[in-house]
Amino acid sequence: MTKKLVYLVINLCLIFILSVGSFASIVTAQSTNSNYIVINTEGSQRQRIYIYEQGRLDSEILPDNSIIQYAYDTNGNMLKRSKGSSSEPYIFGITSVSYDIYINGVQQNVQQVHFPTWTDRNGQDDIEWSVGEKLANGVWKGTVVFNKHGGELGTYITHIYADGTMVGSTAAEVRTDEVTVTAPSETSLASGFYNIQVSGIADSIKEVRFPTWTENKGQDDLVNPWITGEKLADGSWRIKVPFSNHNYETGNYITHMYLFDRYGNKAALGGKVVNVIGGTGGSKETDLSGVSYDVFIYGVDPLIQSVQFPTWTANQNQDDIEWIEGVKVGNGVWKGTVVYSKHNSETGRYITHVYSSGKFLGAWEFNVTNSQNLKAPNTAKISDKYYEVTIEGVPGNVTRLEFPTWTNSNGQDDIYWYQGEREINNKWRIRIPFAHHGNETGTYITHLYAHDGYGNIRAVGGVTVNVTNQ
Repeated sequence: MTKKLVYLVINLCLIFILSVGSFASIVTAQSTNSNYIVINTEGSQRQRIYIYEQGRLDSEILPDNSIIQYAYDTNGNMLKRSKGSSSEPYIFGITSVSYDIYINGVQQNVQQVHFPTWTDRNGQDDIEWSVGEKLANGVWKGTVVFNKHGGELGTYITHIYADGTMVGSTAAEVRTDEVTVTAPSETSLASGFYNIQVSGIADSIKEVRFPTWTENKGQDDLVNPWITGEKLADGSWRIKVPFSNHNYETGNYITHMYLFDRYGNKAALGGKVVNVIGGTGGSKETDLSGVSYDVFIYGVDPLIQSVQFPTWTANQNQDDIEWIEGVKVGNGVWKGTVVYSKHNSETGRYITHVYSSGKFLGAWEFNVTNSQNLKAPNTAKISDKYYEVTIEGVPGNVTRLEFPTWTNSNGQDDIYWYQGEREINNKWRIRIPFAHHGNETGTYITHLYAHDGYGNIRAVGGVTVNVTNQ
């Protein structure tokens, strides 16, 4: 039998073998599907084996052949430990990418251990002589990588040779996994992005990567490095595909999926195609306190030089129509900004059509409310030193909120323009100190002005507070 030696490049690791003992864990062990086999040679003593890599505990082999594996964050902090069993029949899912074989009880003077492996189908046509890694005196490990056997399903057979002498053998069954890929078949650029989620992947997989590009001009917009998925609590993996990474192109978006085990071995999982269309869209934040509102159109012909966004309110038809000149903000993406004050700050339904050179391109409608919640005390005492004004329901496009304040005595001789503080995305507040107004008593008046990112301003409300000596 001809040996085809394939040497694996393995990082040097610090290995220790300790006698049976206790180890204080930080996180409770959890059961998981195993991706390994533990073999004890005849007469070998079963013991607890601690395996260290780069100075930290990587795994433990327990006397019952179960294994505890440790996971760490990028800073070396342990995230969790997971426990799996090693008992016949050995069954692994194809999405595991690989599985490990540990053999215990190899003679200490052995210099090299090989793990020749082949699939039951067509005999030894795919035999792979992988070189083992010595973990400690008497303990070696070999890794079976499915891709080196054509990613076949069925029975995998491994013999184990120590310096040319057969010391063990094992077999495992590799089966398909019930993998589910969830993604829209079609979506609009107006959505901003879409998600792809895959479930049914083996727990042992370290990373799932999702290289993505558009069909137009091949892979010119392939995101590099490939997008790495986020592992969710239910064991599935998910990515977000933002259209901004692909020049807001329309057409087919192509995503392939690749699995990576803990050693960096890779296996292709499949692909997904999503048809992305153009269209109109806008923010869902439409309260009057937002000052203005943006309407977008996507998928516009790159040769178009100008786009108009005529807008009016449903109230009294087109009596307040305004032809807004669009601004190009990206490849095939134009924006029109609707300023509420140019439509009498009306609430209700706003209607926008989109034209270029007299050609109708699309339409968008949205509902504008006036639902912000403004709070201030009716009365306050000078001894309180200040009163507080808060407003909730302010859309996120507001960049600045001012609270000009003065006392009723002598008009606006003591007016002071306070800059509001954004507490959360839609809530602002300000404290009005009496000292800035000569510690006067009487009526204090505070108005509120909202600013958007384009320099538009709108008055959004006002309060009065009666300040007394007592």
